[in-house]
Amino acid sequence: MSVSFFWRRTTAESAASSAPQDLLALVPDWDDQPELWDKRLVTAVEFHCSVMHRVLVECSSGPDSVAGLPVYGGEPRRDTWTSPDGEVEEYTVVTVLAPDAVAAAAEVLGGARYEAWMAADPSRMAALVRELGFSRQWDDDWAREVAGDLADLADFYRAAARAGDAVVKYLSC
Repeated sequence: MSVSFFWRRTTAESAASSAPQDLLALVPDWDDQPELWDKRLVTAVEFHCSVMHRVLVECSSGPDSVAGLPVYGGEPRRDTWTSPDGEVEEYTVVTVLAPDAVAAAAEVLGGARYEAWMAADPSRMAALVRELGFSRQWDDDWAREVAGDLADLADFYRAAARAGDAVVKYLSC
């Protein structure tokens, strides 16, 4: 199973007034809407969004609720579906960060010393990825991938904060 995590910038008005499924429609898949990718209105990672989240929470000096904003934090937008046996179940479609939370996420990413934190104790990182259920062994290549993805995410959030944008987040499994 492949896991991808997408972040999409949008206006505060759109984030506040759109239904969950409409917000999901704003988030392109990897090969869709190249103009959005080219303008850096969307970014994504494969495989290790949970590692990125944990690294930020562990290495940030602020409260976990703020350190968790860049990846999993925000307001869940929920919808319902009916299972084959007729049960109505609620599920999270997307998560939304309002512009003030986007600015806080940009600040977290700008102040987090994630590269130093990961490099300081590789055995701690190996334990962390095992705890998260990964079979891949932690190594220097993976550390570079996570650091690069966090740096890209920091750039994305800085641009969104400067523009006063909201961010829609979607976890695709």
